[in-house]
Amino acid sequence: MTMQPDRLQAAPSRRHARSLRRGRGIVAVAVARAALASSASVLALGCVLELSAPAATGSGGAGGSGTASVAVSGGEAASVGVGGSDTASAGVGGGEAASAGVGGGDTASVGVGGSDTASAGAGDAGGGGAASASSASGGGCADGATGCSGACSDAVCQPVVLAEAAGNPLAIAVDATHVYWTHEDTGEIMRAPIAGGAPVIVAESCPTSGLAVSATGVYWTCSPYAGVEHDVPTGVYSAPPDGGTPALLSTAGLEDPVGLALDATSIYVGDNYAVMKLPILGGVAEELARGSGSRRVRVDETHVYWTNADASSIRKVPIAGGASVALATGYFESHEVVLDATHVYWTTPGEGPSVGSVNKVPKEGGTPVALATDQPSPYYIALDETHVYWVNVSAGEIRRVPVGGGESAVVISGVAPNDLAVDSTSIYWTDQSGLVMKLAK
Repeated sequence: MTMQPDRLQAAPSRRHARSLRRGRGIVAVAVARAALASSASVLALGCVLELSAPAATGSGGAGGSGTASVAVSGGEAASVGVGGSDTASAGVGGGEAASAGVGGGDTASVGVGGSDTASAGAGDAGGGGAASASSASGGGCADGATGCSGACSDAVCQPVVLAEAAGNPLAIAVDATHVYWTHEDTGEIMRAPIAGGAPVIVAESCPTSGLAVSATGVYWTCSPYAGVEHDVPTGVYSAPPDGGTPALLSTAGLEDPVGLALDATSIYVGDNYAVMKLPILGGVAEELARGSGSRRVRVDETHVYWTNADASSIRKVPIAGGASVALATGYFESHEVVLDATHVYWTTPGEGPSVGSVNKVPKEGGTPVALATDQPSPYYIALDETHVYWVNVSAGEIRRVPVGGGESAVVISGVAPNDLAVDSTSIYWTDQSGLVMKLAK
């Protein structure tokens, strides 16, 4: 393959992005696997567990006091306050004062009856890590309710394991009935029901971070620079949602396809060195705009939007072709981008620790607004009608902030997401622990 000189210059930043994803997993993956697996499997058993341990007493707040126990294998002072207490905890696995800590986790608590924060922790065999789920809206769930996909523990929704992947799951996408993801280790494109059920293979292909779904197909990219060796030709692929032989839609005009977006007639690709467009049924990819580091793209009725990570800018170009326009500049290594009817939102890790930001700018242009600042490496991003969600990779957490601005809040911590998606009721992510996860909003 022949590469143009200016395109070769963009490759180091592409490698840097892969290094970030790989490097952070070394620190977080063991803790995240123990935390998520334990909280999802142990806490999903019921709201109150009593396993060969004495009950403990916790006092409530204005709503009164109550008695409930979650002390497993010798926890000494594990308690759950019921009826309006500000803080309440559940100890699991023998820690003396470990709250929802599995295997000796240090400290993690579950808030009851409208607490602002709530968490469920799980540590490794030696103790340490903590995974926590927060009631970011200040509310909670009712024990026994179905709004948490059947798992409500002490008035806090717990994460649900939709699938345990054989390795490292990467990109994620959601439609009305299923969650889809890709595999770094196997190159498989997978799906599972969002209501729970056995995962199935949609197609066997390549490791990729580019994935999109429509009512009629699943689409993904295969790049020679994926970071994992594979022999699948470079291009854009599709398969029926319920599985089948992959169709190679295009190779011509593509060199390093990464992210992609769909409309009714076309596929738009962040080719790292350019923003490309090809027919939805396949064909030659044409260049809409040159963009160094254009890895993630989104599309609306009139324009394609993307982040030029290497050029530290956010841009748009008409889907019919024409001149591209910079909407914001000076945002170092900007990565993910999402859209609503009026604004473009993106994450910027920044040049240093805890200096990243989550930002928005009007689609028609204007002054960018920082929705959250001083963030530790914000990366993957998702959007619903009311909130922006993102992953702080250095902190191992998912956060959210209102689209109109306000205080940000932790949704869950002790995780290591590779990608993030939301629908009207839940948050989904692929985790470096090897799990595909769901958490009710």
